[in-house]
Amino acid sequence: MKENKLIIASKDGKEVYDILFNVELDKRNYLIYTKHEKNEWGDVIAYAGDYEFIDGRQSIKPVEEEEILEFLDTILMQVECNINQGDVNE
Repeated sequence: MKENKLIIASKDGKEVYDILFNVELDKRNYLIYTKHEKNEWGDVIAYAGDYEFIDGRQSIKPVEEEEILEFLDTILMQVECNINQGDVNE
């Protein structure tokens, strides 16, 4: 699997994330990405971002719409289930 990286630059520096997948929905583009951090239950933390290109640069912002977050979470859970069952080649 080819590694895809997302670099988010801010005034505090740069953070590097691994892109898990890209979803297009209603002509909008969403990324699910992670730094492989774990929460208190041991689950890997994943982030969802809505991205677009503005003046030739990619801009990403957090997804805040609850129904979009639920949809993306469902996709992520389905992929995780398929991986756990061995149905997906990593």
